[in-house]
Amino acid sequence: MEWHDNGYVISTKKFGESSVVLDAFTRDRGRFQGLVRGGTGRKKRSLLQPGNYLKLSWRARLEEQLGQYQLEPIKLNTGYIISSKLAPLGLSTLCELLKRLPDRQAYPQLYDGFEIVLNHLVADENWLPLLIKWQVGFLQQMGYGLDLSQCAVTGVTTNLKYISPKTGRAVCEDVGLPYKGKLFNIPPFIIGDFDEQISATDLFEGFKITEYFLKKHIYDVQNFPFPEAQKLLTDRVFQLTKTND
Repeated sequence: MEWHDNGYVISTKKFGESSVVLDAFTRDRGRFQGLVRGGTGRKKRSLLQPGNYLKLSWRARLEEQLGQYQLEPIKLNTGYIISSKLAPLGLSTLCELLKRLPDRQAYPQLYDGFEIVLNHLVADENWLPLLIKWQVGFLQQMGYGLDLSQCAVTGVTTNLKYISPKTGRAVCEDVGLPYKGKLFNIPPFIIGDFDEQISATDLFEGFKITEYFLKKHIYDVQNFPFPEAQKLLTDRVFQLTKTND
């Protein structure tokens, strides 16, 4: 059994004295693990950093086995990302969430969105709203999509201002205003086109929404702690609300 594809490094874990198990993300095969012999060595270690884009060759005697990877570099993104203050937290947030995907299942829309966010991370430009929208898409792909198409009470499709934490459905301003203390505010960029005027407060509200629903449907269900990287990222954005808005 053998396949060849390109994919991104999600994570590695040590296996034996000098090998690692590589968890990679490909468009056609989703999350896919394999053994990399000598993966702890200096040369391969530099390739096996999260976010790097590699040519992957996987081989095993049987399809269900762990198998082994052979690697070739295509684009090493890590060096660009670690030069930024916030981008490493964004990359870690992305990769931690990818690790919660079922393995060996293709998610082409998530893969395409991941590439878009990662490219903006590498360039260190306007990636925070893209990350939040990608997380909303992740919930949708996992079957826990937020319904932001219309008001849950009236059915109107305009002036949607809130999200119910119980149902994940949108509520229009007229209906939700008396209960706004119990609802999430919808940042306009989540349900509309991006705008150059996205504020730190909008980003903070977006992270509050994705953190709540990711905890509820993904991390708590799988009994994993919520990623520290996103907690730190949300805290940094919150600090920006005090100075920029």
